[in-house]
Amino acid sequence: MRQDTYTSQAIKAAEDKINNDKACKKILASKEILAYILKGVVPEYAECGLEEIAEQYIEPNEIFGTVPVAPGLTGKREYIEGMQQEDGISGEATVFFDVKFRVLLPGSQKSSAQICLYVDMEAQNRYRPGYPLEKRGIYYLSRLISSQIQKISEDTDYGILQKCYSIWLCMGNDIPKGEQQSITRYSFRKEDVYGVSEVANKDYDMMSLVILRLGDSPTEEKTLGMLQTLFLGSMIPEERLRKLEEEYQLTISEEIGEEVRNMCSYSQVIEDRGVERGIEKGIFIYRTLMETKSIQQTVAKTKEPADKVKKIAELYQVEVLE
Repeated sequence: MRQDTYTSQAIKAAEDKINNDKACKKILASKEILAYILKGVVPEYAECGLEEIAEQYIEPNEIFGTVPVAPGLTGKREYIEGMQQEDGISGEATVFFDVKFRVLLPGSQKSSAQICLYVDMEAQNRYRPGYPLEKRGIYYLSRLISSQIQKISEDTDYGILQKCYSIWLCMGNDIPKGEQQSITRYSFRKEDVYGVSEVANKDYDMMSLVILRLGDSPTEEKTLGMLQTLFLGSMIPEERLRKLEEEYQLTISEEIGEEVRNMCSYSQVIEDRGVERGIEKGIFIYRTLMETKSIQQTVAKTKEPADKVKKIAELYQVEVLE
């Protein structure tokens, strides 16, 4: 039984993480939450009302087709239908998007070339996962662009390509203090090196990467404040929902409220990851001890302190040969 303890704890921690990640993605797929984020960080919607964005622009039925609310139910949809999350191309890695959807551009017409945006929303718990997050975001944007054309030929009409946004919500505890509570947007810009060319912005400004970095300190920026209230802090669910409604004028549906209640705050998930990493290290130490039967060799292989290795050997009664 003892040798299963670390494994069972790791599995439980992984299950909790998966459940919380699912709840987070479900909340981010709420049209109301998406409308708030779009208004805050996507310039095309800065002058639009939240209800207008949610009901008229995010996956409007008249443009993208009618999608039933649920079997046997009618009325407005609280959540987006979304696009296929898995993007696989022969010879390239498969990309799994968290929340991917299309949103109508204000003032666009069915007959115009540019009628919508492709938007990818990503929840990220590690700000620096061993590589620049910005490069990953640009890669995702490139896939959003390339996926819009299935076959290339000399007759391909590249004018049909729609602008793409990749929005990354970072809420890990590895965000440097000086970067917390900040929003950065990366976009294409034209530079006339010699002479002047008259090219419409919409013909080259096709990709924008937005990174939001949450933190624990108070902020006057509305989008960051709303997301901080939604995912961070130690508030009980009812207090969290009340603050969202009173301070950010969000009308939280019962379904979204239930997701918030079921979700441990994301800050708790982040704290749990420290425990999870400890469990994973413990499993590694235990397995190495069972393989080597040596304190010194285990220390060398795991790079963990000798006293920690000895404690695990004693706790799990691993017979060592030295």
